Amino acid sequence: MSPKLAIPIIILVIVGSAGTLLAFDNLLPAPAGEIVCPKDGSPHVWTPIGTRSENFNWVCLQCGHTWTKSYPEKVHENWRNTFLEPAFVRDYALFHLRRILQLDVPDPLTLDWVGGRETPEQILGYETCVYRADSFVVTIGYPVVLPENTIYTIKVEVEDCTLWKGTLHRRQFIECSPPLQNEPKIVCDYYGGVGLFNRGIHIVATCQNPLDFARAFETVNDYWGFLKEKTTVKASSEDFLSIIISRGDHPTGGYTIQVQSFIWLESYPVQLRFSVNLTDPGEGVIVTEALTNPLVLIPIGEFSPGEYVVEVYITRYILTFDERGEPVYIPVLTFKEEVWKQAFTIE
Repeated sequence: MSPKLAIPIIILVIVGSAGTLLAFDNLLPAPAGEIVCPKDGSPHVWTPIGTRSENFNWVCLQCGHTWTKSYPEKVHENWRNTFLEPAFVRDYALFHLRRILQLDVPDPLTLDWVGGRETPEQILGYETCVYRADSFVVTIGYPVVLPENTIYTIKVEVEDCTLWKGTLHRRQFIECSPPLQNEPKIVCDYYGGVGLFNRGIHIVATCQNPLDFARAFETVNDYWGFLKEKTTVKASSEDFLSIIISRGDHPTGGYTIQVQSFIWLESYPVQLRFSVNLTDPGEGVIVTEALTNPLVLIPIGEFSPGEYVVEVYITRYILTFDERGEPVYIPVLTFKEEVWKQAFTIE
């Protein structure tokens, strides 16, 4: 074969190889943590999480293109677990309302958004962002936890009316269920539970909301003692259930507990997730010389029969004061996330 003939043949082989790569491009794995629309490259893609069509049937929420493909398990898991920036969550949620729920909302990428982080300075461990455009207001809140545990609480308002309220967790949108429509009133106490509640989660079953009969007891200690007697891990669907999260007994004051968020996840078992801040006094901080047991009482309501689990994601801080006497909260960094769990059954 002469050199003059070899050159065209080599060119044809290269072109043919390129065509082969283009033809099989759809079979190549997506970058870790990213799955995009094969038509326009949009990251606003969705698959029905929790169904047989998960990681098989896909739709681009932005352009409407649909395709079928099973991505490698690691790619799919990274896509579900990656942290999502609040502005992305805003657009992702509106695209979901527009494309999946068929609600009358505009393309979020055509709106002129203003706003951003609006977390109060004294709040630690939980972020809140608010975005506004025309008559739309989108509020997004999320705890500062590991990416795979981040639950975004989303509220979309139009002309001061709530259009949709729900959560986004690992790429699954969940509309707020009845227990979240009226957010539970949380009662905090520091002394009444001393000697009664160990550190952890306690399930309380009563005949009615325990806040309704609190005044019937002569002392606060009597009230908490009554609730202690009603703790259980197996209750009836006719019982009114409450949750007590306790830090356990401490020799002094200065130890606090603060519930940052609560979310109800429809899974099996059903998950009740709380994000809670625990603060300890730092060196030199003045505290009361008395036994304390920081705890919170969270009345929830009646539950349907089934299996449930309460998960409390803990973020710890140390309280000190600066030269001006202003409080300074120092996060306690750990290698492993602290999570308390308690399962219970409703018959």
